[in-house]
Amino acid sequence: MTYKTILAILAMAQMAFSQDNLVISGTITADGEALPYVNVFLEGTSFGTLSDESGNYKIENVDSGNYSIVVTVTGYKTQRKSIKLAENTSLDFELNTEILDEVVVTGTRTFKRKTNSAVIVNILNSESLTTLQACNLSEGLKFQPGLRVETDCQTCNYTQLRINGLGGGYSQILINGRPIFSPLTGLYGLEQIPVNMIERIETIRGGGSALYGSSAIGGVVNVITKLPETNNFDINYTYQSVDGNADDHMISGNATVVSKSKNAGLSLFINNRNRDLYDQNGDNFSELTQLKNNSFGANFFLLPAENQKLEASFSKLNEYRYGGEMVDGPAYLAQQSEERTHDVVLGSLDYQINFNDENSS
Repeated sequence: MTYKTILAILAMAQMAFSQDNLVISGTITADGEALPYVNVFLEGTSFGTLSDESGNYKIENVDSGNYSIVVTVTGYKTQRKSIKLAENTSLDFELNTEILDEVVVTGTRTFKRKTNSAVIVNILNSESLTTLQACNLSEGLKFQPGLRVETDCQTCNYTQLRINGLGGGYSQILINGRPIFSPLTGLYGLEQIPVNMIERIETIRGGGSALYGSSAIGGVVNVITKLPETNNFDINYTYQSVDGNADDHMISGNATVVSKSKNAGLSLFINNRNRDLYDQNGDNFSELTQLKNNSFGANFFLLPAENQKLEASFSKLNEYRYGGEMVDGPAYLAQQSEERTHDVVLGSLDYQINFNDENSS
């Protein structure tokens, strides 16, 4: 009897021991790609870990019971799941990009959360530009509150951006925080920047001359170009027809490559657009100009240390436009016409060091 009792006690002790050494494991992904270095922990306990370079995580030696498992990493929405742990459990997570409190730079010229910015910053991201079927920066800005893009010349169709009703000369256009556009380029440049090079558009309405000079009295539009996040490739073709008489063709492509450790990456974009002349009233003078636009560029980043970042970008924009009398010959033979060719080269090199938790740099 004593022998059987001892065996029963040993068996129960073994079962209890096995139940208190449980394992929670799984894979964390975002947009179908493995997400490394994600913080995974059981809320209210000391159990936690980081996902490895393949997005896999494992929490070991966990007691049975009810827990809330939390998955969090900068740039993605935090996820929580309640689990009842009675055996080894496999639990995968698919994280979504955090866009409600994005990091912005236009308000203070430093990296701040949108909710912590000293001024109101409106954001139009790349997903919204795709939904709007915008071909270029000009078409995207039309849907921002307080902004109006108007065409002021029937012949050349040059545009100006009005903020709070002020003329285009009081609106400062930036690319990655720099006033690259000259006054002439600003008139035509809104249509030269393709949407497939834009990550997001940050807009500030109201005086910004203290930070950006006298051209920012009306407001500031800061175009942030794309940086690579995952390995990806896509190509798109868009066709539009104006009244069935003028065709508008656009081909765009993007490719991104990121290292396994996520500390370096390269993104490329290319864009080609051809739009025919359009005469709405049959007077043989165009209402819409002929456009031939070709652009390409690249962005590169490197993280040499946890609090350091190196970014480099290069873009080449070429545009030919013609408007006026629709003649079959050189522009100088027309009674009235305007013909322009633009070649714009953009480049930047940034080295950032973050000194504190607020990401000031």
